[in-house]
Amino acid sequence: MILVTGGAGFIGSALVWGLNLQGHRHILVTDRLGLGDKWKNLVKREVDYVVPKDQFFTWLQGSKHPAIQAVLHMGACSSTTERDGDFLMDNNVLFTKKLWDYCTELRIPFFYASSAATYGAEEENFSDAHGRIPALRPINKYGWSKQLFDVWALKQHQCPPAWYGFKFFNVYGPGEQHKGPQSSVVFHAFPQVRDQGSLRLFKSYRPEIGHGEQKRDFVYVKDVVKVILHFLEHHRQIPSGLYNLGTGQARSFVDLGSAVYDALGKKPRFDWIEMPESLKNQYQYFTEADLSKLRKDAGYQESFSSLEEGVRDYVQNYLNQADQHL
Repeated sequence: MILVTGGAGFIGSALVWGLNLQGHRHILVTDRLGLGDKWKNLVKREVDYVVPKDQFFTWLQGSKHPAIQAVLHMGACSSTTERDGDFLMDNNVLFTKKLWDYCTELRIPFFYASSAATYGAEEENFSDAHGRIPALRPINKYGWSKQLFDVWALKQHQCPPAWYGFKFFNVYGPGEQHKGPQSSVVFHAFPQVRDQGSLRLFKSYRPEIGHGEQKRDFVYVKDVVKVILHFLEHHRQIPSGLYNLGTGQARSFVDLGSAVYDALGKKPRFDWIEMPESLKNQYQYFTEADLSKLRKDAGYQESFSSLEEGVRDYVQNYLNQADQHL
């Protein structure tokens, strides 16, 4: 059996989808479902159990179930604007440490979600070389919580038999509806383009960078799933550690918006809006994953979907359909 924490969430439910496609049927999901519609991400999936996060370790002790073969820990508070530091510590650090200890004791491979938010205001060097990780300085509490665990993990001598922290860049794709303001720009752009014919994007406040020419490494969630499943299949050969997970190619917000327009057969039109004052001093104008370790150490050689390909699939086969789920 494979454990997927956050398995009803965005990346977690996509992983369950990918595992099902590979023939995995014995899957344990732990998550906080609450009163929202996140549960819909699992309606078409085959899983054995869905256990509330707060009851997970108690359930493990008292339940008879097949042995857990791998832990895919995607559960976290992923809001970059979350202000409750204690909540972030509990979710993103302490619970992750408990899972680490569990996997270490029972010799279970451990895969977890880190974040490119750990790079902070960096706009040039996005290397995931372990030697530079402790020097990173995140600029929000969410990124700091992820950084705390990354640094802690690198210091450990007692470890799971294989462990990997994935520094996700800007992931977009089906299953993110419940994320609200934290959903991708593609998700928010779609109704604007469809219903109004215009797309609002932040102005640039750097004279050398045009409006909408700020760049991000946008990566399609289906590609994220392929990478993680590659690690799952080959974990006996791949060195443990931290790995960037993006496409390795930065694209502008104009490119992204144009891809949404093209997927809907419309001509691009943009409205430039003021950035909130709270963002101006911590806004990144460029992110791009360094994939050297992913290619060399992990041996992942598959190409990533271009921004146009990923957006077209997302818009035409999900956002523009009655059923928007994988």
